[in-house]
Amino acid sequence: MPLNVSRLTGRRFFGTLLSMSFASLVWGYQAELESAQQALAQDDNQGAYAQLQALEIEHSGAPEFDYWLGVAALRAGEPSHALMALDRAILRQPNHAGARMERVAALLQLDQRRAAEREIEQLQALSPPPEAQEAIARFQAVIEQRRQAESSPQHQARLGVDLGYDSNPQRFPDEIAIDPLQPDLRQVFDELIEMGLEPNGDPSQFDERVFSSDASTYQRLQGSYQGVFPIDEQSRWRVSTTGQAQRYTEEAAQDYDLTLAQAQVGYQRDLEAQRVLTLRGSALQGWSGQQQSRLLTRWGTAADLRQPIGLDSELTWQLGAQHNRFSASNNNYDAGRMGIQWATNHADFRTRLSAQFEHEWADSDRDGGDLIQVRLGAGLDYPINDQHLIRADLNHRIRTYQDDGFALYNDFSPTERRDRIWQARLAWLYQLNSDWLVEASADAERRLSSIEFFDTRRYQTQLGLRYLF
Repeated sequence: MPLNVSRLTGRRFFGTLLSMSFASLVWGYQAELESAQQALAQDDNQGAYAQLQALEIEHSGAPEFDYWLGVAALRAGEPSHALMALDRAILRQPNHAGARMERVAALLQLDQRRAAEREIEQLQALSPPPEAQEAIARFQAVIEQRRQAESSPQHQARLGVDLGYDSNPQRFPDEIAIDPLQPDLRQVFDELIEMGLEPNGDPSQFDERVFSSDASTYQRLQGSYQGVFPIDEQSRWRVSTTGQAQRYTEEAAQDYDLTLAQAQVGYQRDLEAQRVLTLRGSALQGWSGQQQSRLLTRWGTAADLRQPIGLDSELTWQLGAQHNRFSASNNNYDAGRMGIQWATNHADFRTRLSAQFEHEWADSDRDGGDLIQVRLGAGLDYPINDQHLIRADLNHRIRTYQDDGFALYNDFSPTERRDRIWQARLAWLYQLNSDWLVEASADAERRLSSIEFFDTRRYQTQLGLRYLF
């Protein structure tokens, strides 16, 4: 068979070109790696991480590259990315002691103590040299310290004062007039008054009422306590109490002064696969008005199941029930709710997404009867640095009453009421030191209702100072 010189020459040329390209890639990879190592030696962790991160798509899978990418990511404060890179290195080289050592450090930064202990067992099986044994001993000391902290009671308390402005404490429309008498009765009533006849009691109770919002500044005093009491390594009691007193400055808003006291006791247990189950019982008592009359008594139970999703996300399933009794209004109801929340830690910020469904079973006296509510929420925490945090939240609620009602507010014609409520909040938190926290926030609320009377706008701003115990 004759030799095809042109084909052979082409193959040699292609092979030579491929070899040159491969050598160039390796040289470039080694050059970048050496540059990143030098940056790490000079404590330029962010620079080293940026250099290697830019090459990750091209060189991931090479154990040496993944190891140093993991080291740089860990030093740059990205333990989740470090863990992924180190896992790739260990997958190719299971006996890579350096990668396993760095993996322990990453797991401890992510507070995955049990996984770190399992990794240490793998390290010790490799018969590490004395220097590595010293590093392992330091990791074990950290783990033991955290274990002792978890087995000891933990206490945290907070006392705060707020000064704020509320554009609509009453949650009234801008201005709307409601006549307590139907048009026919109003005509008869006016005729009787003209004839000099007055009804029994105060005739002013039949006067037309004008509702309008009255803005006011306010002061709020808050105090809270949270305690954790371990039972064993997997379970603990959680206790919390909260008290709040809010007083409005303007007399027109002082009927909406509010005092709240709440207590909560929970049992928490760690399950398999890093899941955590929490069972809680709570009680709340509220007082309102200038005389601080009893307003609301509430009892509740709830259960949460928290589970990790990947390395940076957490999913929480929620179930709850409430028993609500009001002292001065026909608004008594029992409620059941279920929901889900997804929280994610990104490189530079944290996000929250939530959805909740609630059904209220009302007493027969409540206008509109039972209520179904759907709540959707989203939140963002953006740490500017170790002291400053920006927090943003947006919620949307859809409230639908199951029976026709609210005739007084709808030209004396009962109808279905459906509300859509938008709530937005933006807060800035500044940690002065380990004891003092400053918080400034702005809130906006807009309610659109199928009954015009319940269309409202509300804006709040407040500045608070907290002392942390």
